[in-house]
Amino acid sequence: MEPILLYNRKTGSLEEEAVFEKELMEFLYGSRLGFFITELLFKHRWATELYARLQHGPGSKSKISKFVESHGVNIDELDRPIESFKSFNEFFIRRLKASARPIDRDPANLISIADCRLSVYPIREDAVYPVKAGSFTIARLLGDEEIAAGYAASYIGGLCLIFRLAPVDYHRFGYVDDCEQSPVEAINGFYRSVHPLSLRRMKAVFTENRRESCVLKTANFGEVVHVDVGATGVGRIVQNYPGGGRFARGEEKGYFEFGGSTVILLLKPGAAKIDDDIVEYSGRGIETIVRYGEKIGGKPLK
Repeated sequence: MEPILLYNRKTGSLEEEAVFEKELMEFLYGSRLGFFITELLFKHRWATELYARLQHGPGSKSKISKFVESHGVNIDELDRPIESFKSFNEFFIRRLKASARPIDRDPANLISIADCRLSVYPIREDAVYPVKAGSFTIARLLGDEEIAAGYAASYIGGLCLIFRLAPVDYHRFGYVDDCEQSPVEAINGFYRSVHPLSLRRMKAVFTENRRESCVLKTANFGEVVHVDVGATGVGRIVQNYPGGGRFARGEEKGYFEFGGSTVILLLKPGAAKIDDDIVEYSGRGIETIVRYGEKIGGKPLK
């Protein structure tokens, strides 16, 4: 399996991602038999629901300490003792101390909405062309192509930000800026993995997986489309405010239950300029490690 390289902007170096269930992932997406089984069984909702049910059971609690040790989870950030979690999923959707993820409050700065591996790509002719993954149109991402086509046209020339949350990451996500949120719209679909291994084999993950989308009218970056993408093993996408409302930057929007997941933000032309290091490595097909609340860009210079 070709290693997954990540750019660590804190150290200024590249590092290899520790893949959760590496042997299983190699089998499912690196062999013909594994890929056949994935398409036959694991992409369907019932398989994800069954797996999620196991992560809610008391028997799953024994997995917590091994997961913490093998992935280097900082338990000092937890807002409660690790012994208090009654299941692996309860640990997976853990909350952190308020001081663990400070929010950049400068209105000129664009922030990360999650702990994740971040990539950014320009939107050209209603399409995004991620490196090492299949392209997708904005219209298909948003659902009904006829309804979405005209709306999506206003994002041509803008930016697509892809926030990939690995299983080891903090799985709560927030608002990119002070905003007014529209009601959340659900788009039914499959539950394929959003890991780079899967994206190299599956060319339509972002437009075929289950998705939940809304529009944010932000104070500093214009109209932003926020899309939460489900994946294999993600029991639920939990929206704190499915009906919409007014919210502050960095406020929690929701969380993913067990599994790796992705959030996609669409920004209109001229809304923001992403930091040069993130853009550079995205162009090389390398994601940048960022944290919830961290500056990732800002308003373009006039």
